[in-house]
Amino acid sequence: MSDEPVRTKIDEDRAAVLLGLSRTQLRELSEQSGMGQEIPDDETGKKFFTYLELCRFCRSVRPAL
Repeated sequence: MSDEPVRTKIDEDRAAVLLGLSRTQLRELSEQSGMGQEIPDDETGKKFFTYLELCRFCRSVRPAL
């Protein structure tokens, strides 16, 4: 077992890879949907997403079968 903590928020780089999108595409979807948040003390300006938000992105892009 790994001692690495469980991630509750995923940065935009990892989220883009998981969704198969470019970072630019993910940011556009984020702006349109209002999902994702910037951490105020984070100087990188990256957005962070929860797994639930990533699931919602998947459902919004691909309708349920």
